Amino acid sequence: MGHVVELKGIVKTFGSKVILRDVSLSLMPGEIVGLLGRSGSGKSTLIKILVGYYHADAGRILFNGMDVTDNYKEVRHFVGYTTQDNSFYEKLTVEENMKYYALLYGVESKLQARIDQLLRAVGLIEHAQTLAGSISGGMKRRLDFAISLLHSPKLVVLDEPTTGLDPFLVETFWKTVTDIVREEKITVLVSSHHLHEIQAHCSRVLFMKEGRLGEPVIVRRGIKLEELFNTHT
Repeated sequence: MGHVVELKGIVKTFGSKVILRDVSLSLMPGEIVGLLGRSGSGKSTLIKILVGYYHADAGRILFNGMDVTDNYKEVRHFVGYTTQDNSFYEKLTVEENMKYYALLYGVESKLQARIDQLLRAVGLIEHAQTLAGSISGGMKRRLDFAISLLHSPKLVVLDEPTTGLDPFLVETFWKTVTDIVREEKITVLVSSHHLHEIQAHCSRVLFMKEGRLGEPVIVRRGIKLEELFNTHT
């Protein structure tokens, strides 16, 4: 089974400041991987390169073995992106938001079936005609997640996706994520400062420090992630 994503020797600078230093990683199909690092470690810059917002100054980016280093439009076909900030329009209904973003992604084939499938998967099918601004905080996170899946990406990046949610809504969100990972065989990279969520739902963890990635750590029962975080970052 090949890698979904490979980064090889990625370097990123802003002016004279080096943000990413020879960063390499590989992600396999169907795994959920945590990305941890302190503020200023380069984590956000790495994510923005993965989702096609930034260009790397050196190194290679491969999706399913295809070199997309110099083709960032192609990157966005492979990647979905969910952040702590809602990306949808509150004055549109849930379904209208899905249709709007589907057009942006160029999704045309069996569009309504895809929208219904995703809204059912994230538990929002009964709220399809509700204004997005009127649904609960937990539903908003799930709507954003559904939007990120419209174009059937191979990789979904979750950047602090549960910020501001109460514990019950956090568990509901993660159940949705793990169910969809299993059903659609997507790969998820999640950045979060909630270490207990990373420990509970990720199979591997990547630690970032001063623009470098350490060797991945397998998440096993009994692992003390907080101690590892303090050691590796």
